Amino acid sequence: MLVGLINVIFTVILTLINVASWLVVIYVFLLLLAPENKYTLLIGKYVEPVLTPIRAWLAKIFPKLGASRFDLSPLVLWLILQIADWLLRLLRNILL
Repeated sequence: MLVGLINVIFTVILTLINVASWLVVIYVFLLLLAPENKYTLLIGKYVEPVLTPIRAWLAKIFPKLGASRFDLSPLVLWLILQIADWLLRLLRNILL
């Protein structure tokens, strides 16, 4: 029973990470295609609060990058989510 509960918890967390990864990708494409679209603004309401600290962190590490118009924060967030997904899958395989 405990193994089943742990498996369900891992499945829910991994699904949420997968949804968040797709939201970041969709948000980037919507920003490129239709920045003032209502769906872009809706997704941005949830994604931007996570991207803001990453932008600040990147501006500290790469000051010249902050002056350019090139924003790497969605890529960094996507990579963080992919690494978290990989680590959780590895942990689930070890535990179960």
